[in-house]
Amino acid sequence: MKIKKQIYDQILKTLPTIYAETGGILGGKNNIITEFEFDRGTSLSSTQHYYPNTKRLNDCIEKWQNRDIQFYGIVHSHLQEERTLSFGDRLYIQTIMQAMPMSIKFLYFPIVLPQKEIVSFKAVRLDNEINVASSDIKIINGRTNSHEKI
Repeated sequence: MKIKKQIYDQILKTLPTIYAETGGILGGKNNIITEFEFDRGTSLSSTQHYYPNTKRLNDCIEKWQNRDIQFYGIVHSHLQEERTLSFGDRLYIQTIMQAMPMSIKFLYFPIVLPQKEIVSFKAVRLDNEINVASSDIKIINGRTNSHEKI
């Protein structure tokens, strides 16, 4: 996962200030995450589960599309010792990927460990199968454009 430093820092700064199991969506261009939209979740959210406010986030994705920004995934926080995806997380990822158009071949589903780090996971569509695995994070400093090599 390639992510601009300011977005990486924003995610780390934002999510730990709220209880665990909050999140948001990621967007960007040219396979680089350049956008983050925080989401407290719905009234169903608790410190045990993150339930995204899908209406608000879908509205944000639509606005991003008008700016030529692609949806790249969903981030959420865990308690500090929980570095892996839960069974529920994996089911949710499968549901999201199955709902996506077939043209969407991958999405990121990072976990934020409050005030510590982001652990990235990538879901990849291979025909009708969806594989989820850990993914390296490359932090991009400064401005990038489609002509720069990364």
